[in-house]
Amino acid sequence: MDKDVVRESPSRKGNRYPVTQEQIDDVLSDELKDFVFPVKPTYNPRIWSNGMTTGQIYKWGQLKDGTLSIQIGKQDSPDRNFLVDTLLHEYYESQILVNQYTDEFFRNLSRKSSVIQHEWVYEQIDNYFRGLEGVE
Repeated sequence: MDKDVVRESPSRKGNRYPVTQEQIDDVLSDELKDFVFPVKPTYNPRIWSNGMTTGQIYKWGQLKDGTLSIQIGKQDSPDRNFLVDTLLHEYYESQILVNQYTDEFFRNLSRKSSVIQHEWVYEQIDNYFRGLEGVE
């Protein structure tokens, strides 16, 4: 039996700030121009979270072609860097989904708890922002 995998960037609830597809595309072509997303992130104001990556996984662990989706919802902050953070979060979660069957590092990571996976995702995002500040 195949299963659907859903990975979401949690929302803190409260005030939510809409973004546009144009804002997402602008971040992708500017701040994140060096990141090759496996699918284009699209805006979906109806999801409750900041971002959501979904895909269908065969029972043996491989992602079904054409099932990966990255959706960006309303954000917890109107700050552009918050949108960059959300997009990076979904990028790294998609990397786990896409590569878990073909790359040993991602296979091992995909077998860890969600907490451990998110620690890795947050570390990658922190590295990105530290790099912008010139901190290694």
